[in-house]
Amino acid sequence: MQQLDLGEALVVIYDPMRGNMLTTRSILHGMGFRNIEGYTSFENLVRRLKNNDTAILFIEGSDNTDQVVELLQSIRMGSTKCNPFLPIVATLWVGNSDIVANLLNAGCDDVLLRPFSVSKTQERVRAIIENRKRFVVTSDYVGPDRGKPKTGRYSVEAFEVPNPLKIVVYGGSSDPVKQLEELENAKKRVNKERLAKLARRIAIAAEVTLQSYKDFNKNNGFVLDLLETTYELVRTAKRMDNEEINDMAVVLENIASKTASGTNTVENANLTRQLALAIFVAYASDDGEIFKKDLEATLSSVRNRLNKARDRDDKIKNLVVNPENINVSNNNDDDDAMKYLSS
Repeated sequence: MQQLDLGEALVVIYDPMRGNMLTTRSILHGMGFRNIEGYTSFENLVRRLKNNDTAILFIEGSDNTDQVVELLQSIRMGSTKCNPFLPIVATLWVGNSDIVANLLNAGCDDVLLRPFSVSKTQERVRAIIENRKRFVVTSDYVGPDRGKPKTGRYSVEAFEVPNPLKIVVYGGSSDPVKQLEELENAKKRVNKERLAKLARRIAIAAEVTLQSYKDFNKNNGFVLDLLETTYELVRTAKRMDNEEINDMAVVLENIASKTASGTNTVENANLTRQLALAIFVAYASDDGEIFKKDLEATLSSVRNRLNKARDRDDKIKNLVVNPENINVSNNNDDDDAMKYLSS
């Protein structure tokens, strides 16, 4: 097996416990890393990552997990100056399943449980260099493809992203202008796909809100999701540096806010859905019309589920029987509808 030349790769370590940070540093040095920087201050880490020259990040997530998860998500979403495709390995003392899931869902490449050896760490680093997972983009996730089974009709395409660690170790393109161009193209793809997923999620949330208000059943959960997703769409549109997209996103945010406020809710929810569909078709996909048909099929399925729930409720209200004879299904159609939003 070819020996990796890691001497030139800058590895950044974060661990609030200095002893643990030095242990990780020693292990990485034993692997061949020579350009190593360690931080025990989270604020200093955040400032350091803005320099955008890090090849790989090792970050401890045992203590301030929420802060770490928020940072990883902001990196992957492109909300910071840091390279959104930076290889990230999270380290933990305790293999708590919830913490591991949160870190993976934030977009890190791998999770290492302490104590870890040089050989185990080397194996994981080699995998990131030689066989890194392709990235996927959904409405609430950007990061390595975990190979989860797809739900619904809307497929999620995985794609290759620039790997700064591999570039340093194996050379890659020696032209910095070409490297920057590849990085910017990958960022544009992430933003474009994320815009598509967010617009789709908004359209479905608006549809559910519309149907709920027609039935005099205010579903605050979907209204809240509508507001939060619209806010994320505006942030994504700003990163795309396209004035027309940004203007449409701002208008969409204003209409969604009116929907949530209860002002002409049905009318504004319908406008929100239509404008989200317009953004989806016009800007988010090269095959907009094909995806529009797919999205309309999803919206139709959501309507059908809501109609079934309404029919079930009507039957229960009209039954003139004893309560112990009523056989109520445990199906939750709101939960089923929510599943569409996360894809």
